[in-house]
Amino acid sequence: MEEDPEPQEWPNQRLKIMIPVWTLMVISTIFLVWRCVYSLLRSRKFMACDYLLIMATVLNITATSTNQVVIDNGLGRHILDPSVLPNILKYSYYLWMTQIINIIAVACLKWSICAWLLVLNFSKLYQGIIWLSILMVTAFNFLAPVFTLFGCIPLEKNWNHGYTGKGKCWAVGTLELSYTQGISNIITDVVYMAAPLIYLSRVQLSKRTQWGIRTVFLLSIPATICSIFKTIELKEIVETRDPTWDTVNLGIWSSAELSIGILIASLPPLRKAFDSFFKMILPSTLANSAKTPKYGYGHSSDGGIHLNTFQGSKAYHSRIRGESVLGGDDESERAILEGEENKESGILKSTKVTVTDEEDGSSSSKDGGVQIYEQSNDWPSPQLEQGERRHAR
Repeated sequence: MEEDPEPQEWPNQRLKIMIPVWTLMVISTIFLVWRCVYSLLRSRKFMACDYLLIMATVLNITATSTNQVVIDNGLGRHILDPSVLPNILKYSYYLWMTQIINIIAVACLKWSICAWLLVLNFSKLYQGIIWLSILMVTAFNFLAPVFTLFGCIPLEKNWNHGYTGKGKCWAVGTLELSYTQGISNIITDVVYMAAPLIYLSRVQLSKRTQWGIRTVFLLSIPATICSIFKTIELKEIVETRDPTWDTVNLGIWSSAELSIGILIASLPPLRKAFDSFFKMILPSTLANSAKTPKYGYGHSSDGGIHLNTFQGSKAYHSRIRGESVLGGDDESERAILEGEENKESGILKSTKVTVTDEEDGSSSSKDGGVQIYEQSNDWPSPQLEQGERRHAR
């Protein structure tokens, strides 16, 4: 009597999906919570960028949860696996929900980054670029995919591809549209990373501060890499005959793109929290201020005393009109660009003091004279920049 053949063991990529997806989601949420707590402790008011990032995080948690249902019902297994076919309709429904939630979350993430960069107010050209990226995100990464996912009537026809009832579709997703969305994501990621780095070359900051800020923005490179690999994997949607197996990598890259994006977007307001870390790991020579005067603070070669001021620097003139450069984290997001320590809130007041020794050639005695140049202003004034009040004492 022949024995019954042992049932075939079907491969399952369940852990391959769950470990990176859940790990990145938890880490990104921790950094978002850290950002919120840090802001509250420093009494910084939440702005639009904060609320949008919180919304993106909530949607990321929701998308990860619905994606878990997709995994439980077939993702990571072959379509011919006997345990998949009975649940294929539930699989399709929750996959459709996960896609919608992920798309809205990525849009909120991009809008949050744009809102934060607009607060920095670098220049009119840069603001124009950011507004253009907002239009790209809204058109290609939000409206277009959402319309295609809701492009069929009745609603069930959007996820039930075996629907036999009457219905029609007025918007159908195509591979070309998916590629357009992917390329748009890559372009905006590069803009958000490169533009602030270019701006840093225009301001006077210590080398340690510059490297700290550069590191924060360069960390967005992994998010860009996720966008690239996600775009490459899009072809599997139309080419595969085994969607529950062949689209595993696409699902991983999509989740990773969102989670890593949230993590990176949470870092800029935490720059000062990381500042002490860079103090420890970078050489002390990098901690010295960049572009300091030739003779520094104290006596110059001509015998005068030069007290350096901040007014002439580009960083001073690049700040928001009416905003004190002495402000901390609680006053403006632009405080991320400031690397000076022990600042107090208030209005900038610059005092230039020059001490000269005047020696009378006909007499052995010396008369000391001090000339003081003083000015105080809330923001750069053309009149004060062209001339200074002079008080002789």
